Amino acid sequence: MRHGTNDRHANLAVTLFDQLVVENSWSVDDAWLAVAKLLITCRVFEVGAWRELHRSPVLMERNNYKISGLGKRNQCLREADLVRDYLAEKLCIPPDAVCAQIGQFFDQTDIRALQPNNPRGHAFRSMVARFVERFGDPELDLIEEVSPHDRFPGFSFAGRSKESRIDILATRNEKPVAILSTRWTYRHDRVDMIDEAREYLPAARRANPNVAFFGVTAEFVAARLKKVIAVTEPVAHRGAALTRLVHVNPYLCRELLGHNGELAHLWSLADLARNSFSWK
Repeated sequence: MRHGTNDRHANLAVTLFDQLVVENSWSVDDAWLAVAKLLITCRVFEVGAWRELHRSPVLMERNNYKISGLGKRNQCLREADLVRDYLAEKLCIPPDAVCAQIGQFFDQTDIRALQPNNPRGHAFRSMVARFVERFGDPELDLIEEVSPHDRFPGFSFAGRSKESRIDILATRNEKPVAILSTRWTYRHDRVDMIDEAREYLPAARRANPNVAFFGVTAEFVAARLKKVIAVTEPVAHRGAALTRLVHVNPYLCRELLGHNGELAHLWSLADLARNSFSWK
């Protein structure tokens, strides 16, 4: 069961996610498309309004996208075009229709005038929790925005503020079994999910030595993804900070964009949901 949030925008995102999954009969392997349709967009937000950038998904900082004086699109834009074309294939629509079909969360009346970073971050967290609830182990309780200070008394969490929250705590029979840190994107020089793992896991593992820690993201910059993958169990083994790094759809930044070997250990949302049955 998902114990949700009081954030009405995040709750709206979950409602929209469920509607898309049901309307399209999407399975665990296809439901990432609901996240894409809601939270990926071809637009940027400036001076209180949205404008289309280059007719392709904006997957990283807008300054990375360049068109030369001769009209040639740079590598980052060409990669965005590949993602657009793949979305078109999966959604069964022409590529030039993709931009009108994605970013639907930001078209909602209560959302469209808001600076998007915080609403998207909260929406992503709640949709990840709902994804695991919908497709994962039904015996889990998924609790959002948990105070580590309240949940694990006696630990100082010196690197975290008094207002800090665990994005998603999974429990089984009230015992913590997994922590999920969700970040739509993150900076290379400040990867909060690694800091959170190092702060929260010692406390959580006092209650359960087998607690897992997952980072969940839609980040597309390969160097940033590799920085987190380097401290996950398949790479760092016994000294790992994280169990796995999970991507909305690793195929997009791995096979599609040519980072197969570098991002080999990246998991999908479907992998996360399937793995939830083993959280003990």
